[in-house]
Amino acid sequence: SNSNSNSNSNSNSNSNSSGVGIIKDDERNIPIAFGPVCQGQFLASMGAVERTMNLIEDENTTDEQAEELCTALERLVSEEEMGQRYKVMAIARKKSGIFPPPGF
Repeated sequence: SNSNSNSNSNSNSNSNSSGVGIIKDDERNIPIAFGPVCQGQFLASMGAVERTMNLIEDENTTDEQAEELCTALERLVSEEEMGQRYKVMAIARKKSGIFPPPGF
């Protein structure tokens, strides 16, 4: 059992002295916080305005539905309504193609 503890300490010191097994901060892929940003800004950057306009302009959307969509969008993004009061944040790990997270 004595030789096992010696070999373990030797392998640990070897890996530390050679740099093998040491993880640098940028290689750890630790989660990163984004935001907070205002809900209105976030939804606008995610395409909420364009999506709502597309739905309103759809030939199958009634005038009543179009009015409801417009009212709902205004409530969600307007500075006087929810757009400034609520905040959005994300916690994400770095992934190629989706970093930083959409909307940030």
